Amino acid sequence: MRMVKWSVIIFALATLIYPCVGLSDVTGTWESSYSFGPVEELMTANIQQVGNNIIGSFSVEVSPSGEEYGGIIFGTIESGKIKAYYLATRSVGGGDPLVTISFTDGRLIDDDTIKGEFYYRDSDSMELSGPYQAERV
Repeated sequence: MRMVKWSVIIFALATLIYPCVGLSDVTGTWESSYSFGPVEELMTANIQQVGNNIIGSFSVEVSPSGEEYGGIIFGTIESGKIKAYYLATRSVGGGDPLVTISFTDGRLIDDDTIKGEFYYRDSDSMELSGPYQAERV
């Protein structure tokens, strides 16, 4: 009898707590910045979350050149873990367009902060990676 009562209590608590886990919605505008030596990039991402899927767009301001580019975002969020892909095509010096793809593997720290690692590669085979932090604005 005692085992049954604890089972019922544990089940009831799990039923009440589980729906609260992972309910954070990342829909909104997020900013993050990246430094690559003398080059700084400020990214603004507009994200829409639908269930466990995220989709959106992003724009990047590059300094000191003043160049700007943007693209699309798609990915997933589950239990606070966010995996997202960023695709862009950008013009570089009048030559062939540069295709870029980035992947981020992050975690929602609180409702307004995401931290994780980014991985970048472009069609010129440049690869970069490192930590990132994005803040809701």
